[in-house]
This record gives sequence, structure tokens and C-alpha cells, in this order.
Amino acid sequence: MISLSVFKNNFSLLLIIIIIGIGFLFIISYQSSAFTAEEIKKIAEEDIRSNARIQAYDLSRILVHSLDSIISNLKVLTSSPFLFEKDIDQVQNLLYSAQSSTLHITDAYYWIDVNGRIVTSSKVYQIPQANEILDTQNQPFFLNPKKTLTPYYSTSITSKGSPSAFLYISYPLIKQQIIQSQNSTYNVKQIFNGVVVAAISVKSLGTFLQNEMTTSIIGNVGLMDRDGVIIYARNQSLIGNNYMSNEFQSLIPNDLRENYNRIIKKGLEGESLAEDLTYNGSTITLSYEPIVINGKYLWTLYGSFPHQLASNVGSLIAQQNNFSTLIVVITGSVTFGIIYLILSWNKRLEGEVNIRTGQLKNTNISLLKSNQLLEKANEQLKVHDRMQKEFINIAAHELRTPIMPILGEVEIIEEDLDPKTKTVKVEEEQIQLIIRNAKRLDRLASDILDVTKIESKSLKLEKAYFDLNDVLSNSVRDIQNQVCSGDVGTTDIKIIYEPVSIKIFADKERINQVVSNLLSNALKFTNKGFIKIKIEKNSNRIIVSVEDTGSGIHQEIFPRLFCKFATKSDKGTGLGLYISKNIVDAHGGRIWAQNNPSGIGATFFFSLPIDERR
Repeated sequence: MISLSVFKNNFSLLLIIIIIGIGFLFIISYQSSAFTAEEIKKIAEEDIRSNARIQAYDLSRILVHSLDSIISNLKVLTSSPFLFEKDIDQVQNLLYSAQSSTLHITDAYYWIDVNGRIVTSSKVYQIPQANEILDTQNQPFFLNPKKTLTPYYSTSITSKGSPSAFLYISYPLIKQQIIQSQNSTYNVKQIFNGVVVAAISVKSLGTFLQNEMTTSIIGNVGLMDRDGVIIYARNQSLIGNNYMSNEFQSLIPNDLRENYNRIIKKGLEGESLAEDLTYNGSTITLSYEPIVINGKYLWTLYGSFPHQLASNVGSLIAQQNNFSTLIVVITGSVTFGIIYLILSWNKRLEGEVNIRTGQLKNTNISLLKSNQLLEKANEQLKVHDRMQKEFINIAAHELRTPIMPILGEVEIIEEDLDPKTKTVKVEEEQIQLIIRNAKRLDRLASDILDVTKIESKSLKLEKAYFDLNDVLSNSVRDIQNQVCSGDVGTTDIKIIYEPVSIKIFADKERINQVVSNLLSNALKFTNKGFIKIKIEKNSNRIIVSVEDTGSGIHQEIFPRLFCKFATKSDKGTGLGLYISKNIVDAHGGRIWAQNNPSGIGATFFFSLPIDERR
């Protein structure tokens, strides 16, 4: 009996130890799972906040870029001489072109005179009574530029005669007047001469922003001005109300109202932030980004992104934890082997959690890289936009240069016209001047057409066998004629070329275009010295070089020498070398350049393959 009693006591003690051990393991397992669940929940929440912040930032950059396009249009319009000359037909064309370029968010562009009357608008083709659309005289977009002579950006909703709401950006038309004072000094006085206004449709603006949101993220986007007035919201009835108004506040649950208003207030202070609000098991991430134009904080873009990812993760892990507890209780009471299995299962769970955590971290890293790529793409867009503006200025100058002499000579010929016989005596020099400038216009049109073909990948080559010396000799002869005739402003340039007969299989006209571009380029930047053309044969390729003693290649232009619109002077559009490179590339060749080692002038090279089959 004593032995049995001792056995029972020992068994009871062992059972108590097992129960205590199981309980201890249960507590440890539960705490570990709870901690892991909380960490995963934090990571999920941070991941969503990061996504919301990136989405709001991307939308703000897209909006700023669109507004920059509107501002660029307004600057071009206010600097146009047609407005000061009151050429309404030309101004209507300019307004219509501006509207076409920003059609996705603007409703119209208006020209308003000094008295606040609409002269014309981009809607004149659609709405003959365009003057009835706006009440201009008492509007800030007219009064503010009139008073300050500075641009005006509306921060509140203005609408009349239409169920739609609009924002307005206006730039003043300023006329310069020189005034002589009593002490015989001259002062320049700026005189207000009206405004050019861009009307932005709030509905179109909101639709544009909503469409630009990433399809994988569900959310709403809106705009507020600096005073908290809602410029755009998906709920149209809220537009024009302050966020502290009863209409807006009534939509916010009482438990969230204080924190919700606190986040909005921080966003209206120009901060970039993203914070979470949780209500009834659901979470909303609010993200805010300031909209800054020309260094001036105008509006705040906000986005609300509802989700249940973090709570779902916590719920799933809590369910898993309850299941593991049940397994521990049942199996632990039977044998220590099940305890071992439970411990092994915990280790596997920990490994799985680590894998998921690693995946979340990798996803976050991927998002950061994507953000960096977006920033680089944005910079490339800015560079391309700047290059396009430079090209427009250069092309306008290039077009004006030949047109003015042609118009001048035609006007002189018209003045000399005999009214009786309807005849006129034209000198050969006049005809030659008109022909030269007409050819210059034709070359510029051909360059623009070639760029269009290159961009659309429709540049075709008509290859045939020919002697490269024929092309070079003709191009050299043309350049020599220009130098001898004094058309280039100097005759102190020597053209050096030793003919070499080499047969190649290529497009003769396009190769002639490349050679002419390189020789013309050398002639533009060379005032004296020489231009030397040389042919070399290297294995199965030929190399043509054009060396000059001109000003050389500017260091700022060198990295993008063969890019579109690359120019540092008013001597060209920056298209010739771009076209030449694409022609040479299409032939399977290569084009490059270098400044001469002597420090005087530059040398351009291009190579072409030789077809040995003939």
C-alpha cells in the first residue's frame, strides 16, 4: 500500500508538473503569438500609410505639372503682341490652342479688357454669347491683378449661371509706357491693360485626379484651399463648404471628430502627412500633400483610403493562436511528445512569420525604388518640357529670320509696281535673296518633317550602290560657293578636301543630308581658318571626318550634342545633328564628335559599313 501510495503521489506530482508545464508553455506561446501579431499589424499599417503617402504625393506632382502647363499658356498669351494689337482672330486661335493643350482640366481661356469686359474666349467657336458666362467686373480674378499687377490664383469657388463650379488663374496684361519727368529723366510706367484668365472646371479637375489614382488602391481624393474650404470632393454637395461647417462635420462620427479635425488642420498648415483613424473595426488612412505653385502654397490635396488589412491580419493570427492553444491543451495532457510537436509547430510558425515579415520589407523596398523611378521620370519630363520651350523659341526665331527679308523684298516690289501696266522691274539680287530665304524655310520644314518620321519610326532608306566621293564633292562645292559669295559673312575660310573614290551601299540622299548638316554646322561656327573633310577606310568600315577651326563644342551641350533641340546659340534649331545621328544609326553606323586637342575648333566623325559583296 505504501508503494502504491507513493506511486500515486509521484504520479500526481508528475501530473501537476505536466499541467504546470503545459500552462507555462501555453502562456509563453500565447504571449509570443500576440507580440508577433502586433508587430505584423504595425508593419501592415505602416505599409498602407506609405502607399497612401506615395499616392497623394504622385497625385500632387501630376496636378502641379498640369497647373504648370496652364501657367505656361497664360505667360505665352500675356506676352503675345496680338493682344496689344487687338487682333481678335489671332487671339482666338491662341486661346483655342491653349484650351486644346489643357482640355482635361480647363473649361476655357478668356481675354478680358481693362474695363472688365470679355473681348473673346476659347469658347467663341462653341458659345457665341461667351460674354454672358462670367460676371467679370466684380470678380477677384479681375480686381486683384488690376490692383497688384501680379498673377492671381483663386482659393475659393466662383460660379455663375452654371451648376458647375470653377477655379480661376489670371495673369495681367501690362503695357509699358515711358514717361519723361521734369528733370528730363525717363521712367517706365506699367499700365494695366486687362487680364487673361484660365477657368478650371472643378468637376473635370476631380475626375482627372480620380482617374490618375493607382487602380490597386481604393480611395477618394479631394482639394481644400488654405482656409479649409472644400474645392473638390467626391460628394458634390460638400464643394464650397468649410470643413468646420455643419454639413461636413455631420458626416464624421462623434468618436472620430476631434482627431479627424486635428489631422485636417495639420494638413492645411502645409505639412505632408499620413495618419490612420480606426472606427468599428475599419481603418481609414488620411494623406495630405501641399500644392505649391511658383513658391506659393495655394491648396492642399487630400486622400482617404479605407482598408481592413491590418485588422484582418490581427484577426487571422488571433484565430490561429486560439487553435494552437486548443492543440496544446489536448495533446499536452496525453504525452510529452505532443509538447515537442507543439514546440516544433511554434518554430515553424515563427519561421513563416519571419518569411512574411521579409516579404513585407521587400515590398516596402520595392515601393521606395518605384518612388525613386517616378522622381527620375518627373525630372526627365521637366528637362523635356524645358527643351521643348527652347525649341519653340528657336524655331520661331528661325522662321522669322527668312520670312522678314522675303516680306521686305515683296513689299519693295509691290511699291515699284506700275499701276498702269501692272509690271515691275525686279533685280536679280532681290530674286536671289527671296530664293535663299525660301530655301532656308524649306530646309527648316524638311528638318521638322524628318523629326516627325524619326519619332514615329517611319524613316525609310532607299539604298543603292554609289561613289561616296560624288556626295562629298558636291557638298564641298556648295560650301565653297557660299564662302566665295560671302553669304556666310566671311570669305576667310579655306575648304580642304582630297577626293577618294569609295563605293558604298546606302541611301545617297540621306548620306548627302548628313554631310551637308556637318559642313553647314562647321561653317556656322567658323569665322576664319579652314574646314577639312577627310575619308578613311578601316577594315570593313569607312570613316568620314569634318574638322574646323571654329568656336568648338560648348561643355554644357556636349553630353546631349546629338539629342533633339540641343543648342547653345541662336544659329539653329538643334535638329540637324539629331537627324544626322538617326540617319547614320539606321545605316548601322556611328556618329561622334570631339573638341580638337589644339583647343581650336572641333571635329565630327561618322562611320558607315562597306558592303563587300559587290
